[in-house]
Amino acid sequence: MNRTEHGYAAIEGLAGTMIQPYLVRLGSPVTEADLRRVLRALVAAAPKLRTVVEPGPHRCHFRVLPEGPLIDQLFERVLCVEPHVDLDDPEALLAWHRDALHEVVPLERGLGVRVRFVPHPHRPAFIFGVPHIFADGMTMVHLVSQLLRGLEGWPIEPMPLEAPSMLGAIAPARWWQWPRQIWRSRAHRVAESRRLARLHIQQLPTTTQPHYTTTGLCHHTVPVGTLRLRAAARALGVSLNTFVVAGLAQTFLDQAPDDPQAAAVIRISVNLRRYYPEAAGHGPLWGNHVGAFLVIEQDAHKPLAERVRSIEAAIREGQARYARREMAWTYLWEELMPWLGRTLIGHIAVKMMRAGRFPKISCHATSLGDVGGIQPPAGRLRVEQMVGVVNSISPLPVLTELDGVLTIPMTWQRAETDEAAVHAFLRRVDAVLARMADEALAATDAAPDAPPAPPATRAAA
Repeated sequence: MNRTEHGYAAIEGLAGTMIQPYLVRLGSPVTEADLRRVLRALVAAAPKLRTVVEPGPHRCHFRVLPEGPLIDQLFERVLCVEPHVDLDDPEALLAWHRDALHEVVPLERGLGVRVRFVPHPHRPAFIFGVPHIFADGMTMVHLVSQLLRGLEGWPIEPMPLEAPSMLGAIAPARWWQWPRQIWRSRAHRVAESRRLARLHIQQLPTTTQPHYTTTGLCHHTVPVGTLRLRAAARALGVSLNTFVVAGLAQTFLDQAPDDPQAAAVIRISVNLRRYYPEAAGHGPLWGNHVGAFLVIEQDAHKPLAERVRSIEAAIREGQARYARREMAWTYLWEELMPWLGRTLIGHIAVKMMRAGRFPKISCHATSLGDVGGIQPPAGRLRVEQMVGVVNSISPLPVLTELDGVLTIPMTWQRAETDEAAVHAFLRRVDAVLARMADEALAATDAAPDAPPAPPATRAAA
């Protein structure tokens, strides 16, 4: 296991299995028999799905179970067919997805995959769930893509098994560069901590509790289409992702417009695969290879152009610190944490939660980007909707684009934040993004009108 996976193993009791249920709605029918057959082939081709957590004397490790009768027996628990779910009812669809988000997978017994399927004469749906300890978002999208290819009749690609330390993504090229890079990394971390200590970090209404209960989930569709949003982003010289992150930051800052110390602090996920040296000869690195940095934004009255430039600069600088190998101070300590053992790490996490000492942020924004690439090559099947989420300690919006529609599914801890507060926040995000798009496009000769997006479904815990 790498350091992140040790963390997931340790907080299993505190935060749950951290399963990632990806809801996929198809535009043409598939049979239960075909889905079961393709799923079994996917389990055979993907060792990660046959992996279990095995405790050692002090640390845990992964054990890949060999193909054979034992896998056949465990596979009996993988697929659950639920024909009673009304897929055309948004509330029923949300409730079905929420139930999958709370499914507990026995990590030490296997298999590390759960699939729920609802037949439909025209538009069936399935939920493909894998615990985060086995797969990050990029791995999940790959697995869903392979599943869809199999349903189209294409062969499933074998998934190579690799287990390199994440240290390779932060280590300097030369050994003698370590002191300088550690010093630079520490200097940034100290400066960031001092700055955060002076700020009033804006959050959703949050009440610290001694225990977590269940995770809230919403399916949220932004009313403004991505054609218009992307045109506005281009007019400002930034990406759609930066534009939306700026909208999230503005929404938080609008909560305290007259407070000069108010700040939106957004944690941004980073794909670490690009930072492993080519000389190491790694493959696609299916598993968990994700880092993060903070975007800290202030001043609710900052002009739009300045806001997006500030967000863009913060994102570029966060990514550049990885490229410059200036993240060593933080991650070297995390590399040592697995040696504390699963019990002690979990104990520390519980104590931190009850003392309210988890890092205070506004939200953790992650992005699946444009998921249109998952569409099968032959074209018989077509994905009409994909919603990928995961349990999270902090509010977690997942930015996802498909067929010109931007969705922001979101999860949060219901013990700490009321459902109504999340409803209100997402409505404000919609209004802010619409206002930003109008302002950015006002000076252009033509503001493209996107096709109308599907109506946003009501959020529910």
